[in-house]
Amino acid sequence: MKRIFISLALVCAAGVRADLITQQQIVTPNYTGVAAIMIKGTKIRMDTYAGQPQALSTITDLNTGDTITLLHTQKLYLKSSGHLMKQARPSGTASRAPVPQPTGKTQKVGPYDTELYTWTNSRGITGTVWVAKNYPDYARIRADYAVLDKTTGADTDMTPALSALPGMVVRSQVAGGGQTITLALILAKEEPLDASLFGIPRNYKELPRPTPLKQVIAQPVPSKVSGTPTPKAPGTPTQSTTQKLPSW
Repeated sequence: MKRIFISLALVCAAGVRADLITQQQIVTPNYTGVAAIMIKGTKIRMDTYAGQPQALSTITDLNTGDTITLLHTQKLYLKSSGHLMKQARPSGTASRAPVPQPTGKTQKVGPYDTELYTWTNSRGITGTVWVAKNYPDYARIRADYAVLDKTTGADTDMTPALSALPGMVVRSQVAGGGQTITLALILAKEEPLDASLFGIPRNYKELPRPTPLKQVIAQPVPSKVSGTPTPKAPGTPTQSTTQKLPSW
C-alpha cells in the first residue's frame, strides 16, 4: 500500500508550481498522524512519523519517477529508480487510469462545499474523493494538474488524473488489500523552500542492499591455494611431530 499512499498524497497536495507546504491528516490501520508535504518545481517531499523512531521522508522526482527515502533515526538513505519501476509495470497502464464518477452526493468539509466522486483502478483498488469547486485559485491550480498528469514519473494507473477533477481534492480515501487510507487537507501555504530539502543530507549513508543470489552464484570458484600439501599415497609413513610440554 506504500505506492498508493504516496499517489494519494500527491492527489491532495500537488498542483502549484510555486513552492508549497501542505499538511495532511493521515489515518491508516497502523498510523494516525500528520504528514508534511513540500513541493518545489517537479520535486515533492513527504515527511511522516515526525519525532518517532521510524521517522522518514520520501522525495520524488516527478520527471523521472526516481525516489529517495531518508531514514532519519538511522541517518540512512535508499534510492529507487523510476525507470526500473516503470519497466516492471504492464505496458499501456497510462490508458487505464481510473476515471472518477460523480455520485451526486455533497458534503461539507471544513469551510468547503464538496462533491463526492468514486473510482476503481485496474488493480481493484477503490477510492473516494471530496472535491471542492470553490477552492481559492483552483482555476490556476487546475492547469498545473494537467502538467503533472503528463509527467513521465506519474503512476497514472494508480489514481485518477488530477485535471479530470472539477475542483480541489480536500479529502481522499482509498481501499485495497484489506486496508483503508484516508487523507484530509489541513492547510496549504506558499513560501520559498531551500533546494537542499530535496536532496540527501551529507551525513547520511546509503542503505546497503543485499547481494542478488544470481550474482553470488556467478562468482568464480577460488583456485587452489599455492603451498597446499599434496595428499600422500596410502601406506606412506607420516612424520610425527613431538610437542614439548611446558615446564611449570
